[in-house]
This record gives sequence, structure tokens and C-alpha cells, in this order.
Amino acid sequence: MTGSVLSWMSEYINAERQLLGDEQTEIRLRALNEMFHSAPNSGRFAEAMTTAHFPYYFSDALSREFLKDYEYQGGSWKLYTKADTAPDFRSVDRYRMTEPGTLYPRAEKAEAHATYIAESQIQYAVKEFARQFDVSWQTILNDDLGKIRETPARMARAAARFEDMYVSSLYDNATTQAALIALGAPYSGTGRLTAANLAIGINAMMTRTDVLGNPIQIRRIHLVIPPILLIQARTILESLQMAGVATNDKNVLSDYIAGIHVDPYIATAAPNVPWYLFADPNEIGAVTVVRLQGAPAPWVAKKKSDIEMVMGTSPAPYQMGSFATGDIEYLVEDVIGGWNDATYVGVTDYQGIYYSSGTTP
Repeated sequence: MTGSVLSWMSEYINAERQLLGDEQTEIRLRALNEMFHSAPNSGRFAEAMTTAHFPYYFSDALSREFLKDYEYQGGSWKLYTKADTAPDFRSVDRYRMTEPGTLYPRAEKAEAHATYIAESQIQYAVKEFARQFDVSWQTILNDDLGKIRETPARMARAAARFEDMYVSSLYDNATTQAALIALGAPYSGTGRLTAANLAIGINAMMTRTDVLGNPIQIRRIHLVIPPILLIQARTILESLQMAGVATNDKNVLSDYIAGIHVDPYIATAAPNVPWYLFADPNEIGAVTVVRLQGAPAPWVAKKKSDIEMVMGTSPAPYQMGSFATGDIEYLVEDVIGGWNDATYVGVTDYQGIYYSSGTTP
């Protein structure tokens, strides 16, 4: 260790002693030593968290209480994405068949023109995502305010936030955006969210055709926006008259929009604020989210204790943990997946999505 690092460490320890006192400083240093030297490598969790990791919580303050937890914005992607399931971790195949060709005139005694149909295929699979939390039984015993015992519920909420971020990344990414832009005006635009630009997007969705040029019917459209556009979106759709239009035109945009959905993880860089239109998933599954059969949501598990009391009595937290270490181990698990295409990433059917970069008025 170099002299400069030693000097920095000495200054850090002295500052800690002045702030917390000798006893609390020693507790924090022991915790840091455990965290950085007991783990086999820095890429995995260290040992169970101990009372030393919570010097403020387990201090001798006369009055202690926790502030109210933050409430986090949740996504509503289940309303505009298509749900699917997979029986195991292998890829599942999904197919689409084209329509037969149109009819042609047939002369007397002449043979009818032959038509054909073609198939297309997509594949997607689920993946396993997990995180764990270990805590010593002494920490649980000292948890007089019950905050650490809330950790399993907190892990479940963290899993829900992970899902929101995961699904958002299936369509809100540079690769998908570039692919939609390359398809041209029916699939992308540059306008910011205004009544006029929303009407352009709706009209673009209404003019979709299949590979043979047959018009695709889209009855219900979902508007998906970042939080910063929520007031703007509601103003546009709830106004009696078309916003920004000089004449007294009746506002009929709400007749075509099935709902406004906030995706808090859409990437924005003001003044460029993107927004999306999705066909209703019952009509076109623009983005498919696949689950493992029998596992429709994340779950939290606790490792079963291998302690069996033989004589005497022990505190209840002791009987929750490991015989070897006294650790109580929790695990949050999620199995979820989507398409991973080189061009469209997680967009399984580009006919059901419209993207606007929000860069121009």
C-alpha cells in the first residue's frame, strides 16, 4: 500500500472518530473489514449483514423512528403488452401465416391463377434473475423497530421495479428506435406530444397494411409516455376542443386512445421527450412478455433453518437461521423474458407500435 493511501486512510479514520466516537468508529471499521476481506471475490455477496452494518439504527439514541419509505412509480405495461408463457427455459416458437393473394379475372375454360401463403417465425425464451439478502440472527433480534424484517417485502418491490425496467428496455432502446425510423413515416415521427402530432400518430396506426397490402384494422390504441408528459397528455385528450387548433373543432382523439400509460423508465433528454403508441395487445402483440408456466410473478423465499433444538430454549430469531453461521437468508427470484432480435430487440410485431422521438414541435 502506498504512503498516500495510508495517509488517506489515517485521515478518514480520524474524521470518523471525531464524528461518531471511538466505539462507533471501531464498529464501522470491523464491518468494512468483514465486507471487503471475508468474501471470496468482489463479484458476489459478502457474508450476512450484522449489527455492525447498522451503526445508526442500533445506536443508543433515546428516540428513534424511520421516515416513511419512498413510493416508486410503477409501470402499467401489462395493459399494452402481450402476455405469453413458456413451459421451460428452452426457446418457444411462434408463427404467423400470410393471407392468400387476391382474386384475378378468369377467362372461360381458363385455369385460375395459383396463390400461395408463407410463414414467418419468432423465438423467445425466459431467463432467471435473482438477488439474495443475508442477515445474522443477532441483527433480527436487535430489530426492535421491525425495519430489517421488512426486507423480504422490500425485495419483492425491487423485483417489481426490475420488471418495469426490463419490459421498458424491450422497446425503448436505440436499436428498436432506429429500426422504426427506417420503416418510415407510418411507423415513426419526430413531433413532440401535441394534439396535432398525436393525430398524425393515430392516422399512421390506422393506415397499417400487411405484406400483401391488405389494410390492418386497429380499433384501440394505447398512448405510452414518460412521467413528464402526463399533464400534457391528459390536457390533450380531456379538452373539449382540439388544442392548438384555431377553429372550434371538436376533440375526438379520446375516441381512439384506449388509455394513457406512464412508463417511468423511458429515456428522455430534454427537450427531446419520446412517446409511443401501441395497438391493443388483443389485436396486435407489439411487445411480448413471456413468463414461465406456473410463475406469473416474482417470488421471495427464505432458506429453511437446519437447527433442531435438543435442550433448553433459544430466542426465536436463532431458530430461523443456519446451524453453521446463524445467518438468515432470503432470496428474490424472477423468471421473465422477451424477444431478443438484432433489429427490433423486444418488439415482436412492428405493425403494432409507433414511435416519436419528440424532437420537433
